[in-house]
Amino acid sequence: MSTYATQEFTKIPALAPDIAQKINTLHADVKRMERESRKKLDSAASAAWRAGKLLLEAKTSVVRHCGHGAWMPWLALNFKGNGRTARRYMKLARELPEAPAPDGLSLRQLYFRLGIATEPKSARAGGFKPVAIAPHIVLANKLARVLRESQDAHRAINPQDMATLYAQLRSLFEIAPHGAV
Repeated sequence: MSTYATQEFTKIPALAPDIAQKINTLHADVKRMERESRKKLDSAASAAWRAGKLLLEAKTSVVRHCGHGAWMPWLALNFKGNGRTARRYMKLARELPEAPAPDGLSLRQLYFRLGIATEPKSARAGGFKPVAIAPHIVLANKLARVLRESQDAHRAINPQDMATLYAQLRSLFEIAPHGAV
């Protein structure tokens, strides 16, 4: 038997009467904005696909009339995005014979599902912040590289390399607080 079943019901303290109304209003706003966001994401995916189709047509025409070397200069003059964006749009158009179905996916998610490479957001955009790699991970990578190189070359491991890595490993664990690594 649960301890809750034996406890007597206690009265819930009265709160300001408009709190529940504010919560429900905000919840309705969240739901509405979520629907709008999904519609905008679907529109963005569809627009990228259409732009890709048009870029493919333009490339075919430019290459046919001016040769392969003319495409990039034409793109630089006529497309306000960068070359990577144009290539992703064109690949999206090649991968999907029809405009993408409304799934509420962002372009990045759609690219990921289709295997279209995207790079992390740049540090200048503020979305990507490099993370320092922990010293024990750096050391583990060095150790793995020494072991792999010795195995690939079918030779014995250089004892001096191993002694150096062992000393680094030992110092790392001697100075680290217990359980910190």
